Amino acid sequence: MQGRNTIEEVLCLSAQQGYTIFYRNREESNVLSDIIVAHPTSIAMIRTWPYVLIMDTTYKTNKYNMPLLEAVGMTPTGKNFTVATAFMCNEQATTYRWVLQQIKHLYISSATSTGNGSILNDGEPIVIITDRENGLMPVIDDVFRNSYHMLYRRHIDQNVLAKLT
Repeated sequence: MQGRNTIEEVLCLSAQQGYTIFYRNREESNVLSDIIVAHPTSIAMIRTWPYVLIMDTTYKTNKYNMPLLEAVGMTPTGKNFTVATAFMCNEQATTYRWVLQQIKHLYISSATSTGNGSILNDGEPIVIITDRENGLMPVIDDVFRNSYHMLYRRHIDQNVLAKLT
């Protein structure tokens, strides 16, 4: 590991393999607080199909109880692919804003030309689908201003069913 700690080694090896990595540290302690990883194939796929972004967060499933956000794209044939994965320090709007701004960098660099020199939807997904995450919902409109935000139908159906029973 050439004098590097575990996370430094992971970052070094990931960069050597062509992964795109965004991370930030806590200012007061220089401890890693958030990290986003995107595989080179995922970046190539989002450059080909930048139209749909689906985001969902899994909570308290790792030893550090850090939320894990998975951003998923969709091909025209309905197949899903991972765009990026993010471990976050919390579920607050400021953290979601940072994560979405980094994911947006993947879209900006992958803006699709329409053939006449214009860029499709300003390098943003056309549709973003999420659950009703309170920290995430208001940030989407700020970061992805030109995207339509939709909720998972399954979550809406569950909420309606819960109110009826």
